[in-house]
Amino acid sequence: MRIKKHNVKCLLRGKHNVFPRSKHGSESIGRRTFLSGAAGFIATLLLSPVIARTVKSHASALTEDPWQTLSVVQDHLFPSEADSPGAKEINAISYLRNMLADLVTDTDEKEFILNGVGWLNELAIERHEAVFADLPQLQQSDLLQQISKTTAGRNWISKLISYLLEALLSDPVYGGNPDGIGWKWLEHRPGYPRPPMNKRYYDLLKI
Repeated sequence: MRIKKHNVKCLLRGKHNVFPRSKHGSESIGRRTFLSGAAGFIATLLLSPVIARTVKSHASALTEDPWQTLSVVQDHLFPSEADSPGAKEINAISYLRNMLADLVTDTDEKEFILNGVGWLNELAIERHEAVFADLPQLQQSDLLQQISKTTAGRNWISKLISYLLEALLSDPVYGGNPDGIGWKWLEHRPGYPRPPMNKRYYDLLKI
């Protein structure tokens, strides 16, 4: 599930699409689909009274700023290593925030990514009585492996990986890849001329 240097280099060379987007549109994917296959239950419809109370006690965490959860997930998908940058070093969460705040990004995709945070936290609470970001790393990894077995979960992870790759490879003017750290790691030479701050593609589309 982690991003590897070899896979990114193949993508740059156009050999194949390493992390293809799901053919299923996000608008057709709901909370039940996201959760049911992963844990063998139907969302919160079958919650026991004990689990229901646990969910209620974490209600505020489920509705708070989702960026902490997304940042933790990014770290799992693209961890920092001694010889390579990870999600933190490429400013992946800043890039994702910029893209989801942009009017050009599809509304359904924005909602799907943000709703997925709530669904992941619900699953974490049902399985471990804590929100995702508060779980030990092994339990976090296990939950991500579980949701990756469902179509909805794979689609959610695939979208996050797509944004991670964009943060790694895009010009720093878009918020990721500071000082070209991703380009240096991949020994990639960017195109010229590079875009100035006032001519980012989504700004030009608004003119």
